[in-house]
Amino acid sequence: FIPIADGESLTYVLPELIEAQRKVNQKVKERVQAAFQRICGTGPSVVWQEAEGEPERLLAETARTVDLVLAAKGDEGSHVVEQLAMAAGVPVLMLPPKASEAMGTSIIAGWNGSREAARALHEALPFLCGAERMILCAVGQEATRDLDPVAAMLRRHGVAVQPQPIDEPNGDAGEILLAQAAAHGADLLVMGTYGHARLRELVFGGATRHVLRQATLPVLFGS
Repeated sequence: FIPIADGESLTYVLPELIEAQRKVNQKVKERVQAAFQRICGTGPSVVWQEAEGEPERLLAETARTVDLVLAAKGDEGSHVVEQLAMAAGVPVLMLPPKASEAMGTSIIAGWNGSREAARALHEALPFLCGAERMILCAVGQEATRDLDPVAAMLRRHGVAVQPQPIDEPNGDAGEILLAQAAAHGADLLVMGTYGHARLRELVFGGATRHVLRQATLPVLFGS
């Protein structure tokens, strides 16, 4: 028997069970690796990495050496995406199960005057420059004060931006952004998020968490 500590108690696991689980994990890894190679191909620009440990921490650490993270919103919710958006330090593109293949033709972006919103817009420029239409949505009077200068900056990059101020100070920003995305037929939402662990409960209890849980379209979370 092998003792495994769990809090104040000890659980004994047969070595045979551990070996059986190891074999199952190996088969799963082989299937995932085969699917990865089938989709991505091979070559110097394609790298397969594997590691053992806490998935959220390992993914966030690995993500810091890439340009963009693609994260699928699975059946179990958005927990991994939430961790990546908070800790990766690079933009994270969350893809829902039924994402449209025409992603990025009509984009809505949230603006609140924050550093995070500014970073999200700059990191999303490769998508924004190729969009047919882009709605820059500012919720509340304070957010709309510098809406025109931000729109001018985007136009200098060739973005077909349409500023849209929304005076709903008592509304939930995440809910409003999703409603605007649906009203405009957007196929991508861009918004900023926070990376400071001490602010996690405050921030992810609001607009970001609402979008993470309720979005049915792709969402690009800035770093």
